Amino acid sequence: MKDNKMIILAVAVIAVIAALAAAMVMYNDSDADKSFVIIHTNDSHCHYSGDNCGFATVAALKEQYSKDSIVFTIDAGDYIQGSPMGPLTKGAASIEVMDAVQYDLGIPGNHEFDYGLASYLEVSKETAYPIICANMVYKDTGKSVFEPYKILKKGNVKVGFFGLLTEETVESVKQEGIEDVRITDPIEAAERMVAQLKSEKVDYIVCVGHIGVVDEGFKTSDLICNKVKGIDIFIDGHSHTEMEDGKVCDGSIELLPSDTVIASTGQFLKNVGVIKVTNKTISAKLYRGPALENEAVTKTIAKVEAEQEEILKKKIGETEVELEGTKKIIRNNETNLGDFVTDVMRIKSGADIAIINSGALRASIPVGDVTNGSVYAMMPYLNTLVLFEVPGSVLWDAMKQSFAQKDDGGFLQFSGMTVTYKAVDGGYEIVSITKDGKDIDKDATYKLAATDYLAGGGDGHEYLTKYKGQEFVEINYSVIDYITEIGTITESTIQGGRLIEA
Repeated sequence: MKDNKMIILAVAVIAVIAALAAAMVMYNDSDADKSFVIIHTNDSHCHYSGDNCGFATVAALKEQYSKDSIVFTIDAGDYIQGSPMGPLTKGAASIEVMDAVQYDLGIPGNHEFDYGLASYLEVSKETAYPIICANMVYKDTGKSVFEPYKILKKGNVKVGFFGLLTEETVESVKQEGIEDVRITDPIEAAERMVAQLKSEKVDYIVCVGHIGVVDEGFKTSDLICNKVKGIDIFIDGHSHTEMEDGKVCDGSIELLPSDTVIASTGQFLKNVGVIKVTNKTISAKLYRGPALENEAVTKTIAKVEAEQEEILKKKIGETEVELEGTKKIIRNNETNLGDFVTDVMRIKSGADIAIINSGALRASIPVGDVTNGSVYAMMPYLNTLVLFEVPGSVLWDAMKQSFAQKDDGGFLQFSGMTVTYKAVDGGYEIVSITKDGKDIDKDATYKLAATDYLAGGGDGHEYLTKYKGQEFVEINYSVIDYITEIGTITESTIQGGRLIEA
């Protein structure tokens, strides 16, 4: 009888051990055990408080989800350009704010190189989180500029992240800033990264790309996902597109099919992305507000904004002549301010001709000290410079449209040419356009520098949208840089007499 009880007890113990072992196997292998959340941002462009959300909301969401989930916080680029804080600190202010959020990982966007590769590499040394990119290499060695990928393990979750940068970078940044590097094919880089991360047996593969879904002649994120199998999630930026669950929210773009969930938040921290991964199910939604509070991040934002005020007060040079930007004057006539700004645009870009809509110039710069703030008050819209190659006939189109908008913000200020006109029948007629004393050849090719506003067809200049432009740094930054170089603006600095009435 005793022996039977012992046998029964032994069998029971074995059964319990087997059940526990089975339960452990089920627990270790279960998808629920591999669940996690990704909080993500893209294209913040120095909008620290955001239009709807802001970086404090990013930190608050991270804290909220961390109470009962594994959380990764990721950024998909373009964070050091877009407000005065960008060029005035070369991106250092953005990095300080984002370090307060405590991101896990980020990638560069094309605008991270607006101030040159060397500048970005220097300022990014202060970043507390790793910057990755798999398709930017040095031309001479082929070595990757950044770590191509990073494996992050939290709890029982092992996620492989790799970064991709748009091929458009070489067209949107001044070449002397990135002449030592090249952007490789993102599809080839993605294939290489997926193979590498699979070999390291990660649970999920996430691409963080500054690529975009708008087809402008470069590979898009949905094309990459269509061609490369094995990417579970693609966190995207660059095209400023709002997406949820792998679809464009407004339905304006039909994406190529793939097994990858593509996620993107839009721009300026209007929204924050929240991706939830549970039981192999991936949900990608946008948190659209209200803004949430985080004390540490809010204090950091207040600090860098106070420091910005000091930077705006900094003297960069002086002027012996008043630079005329009065609305009623500059929208009807050539002024020395328009001449000066377009001269800077032409010189800094290497263009033959430069044009700017007078509505972009909003204040005069008086005689005396010139500060950073003087420039931003004069040009508050943070326009970037776009360089085109156009036939001379486009210059005629530009000036015809300019005179059609006399008294309006579309009236153009320009550099590099002389325009003669006459009044006819209540309007104006262009008599001649010359450069260096010679008539503009309507069939010849000229390098034209314009604002991004005009490049997009603003003020009726739709003809420019037919041409592919190369977008450079903010014009404000170029003006500040130029004034710093010359020190003092004198009467002889600016050569007028560009607009002549016959």
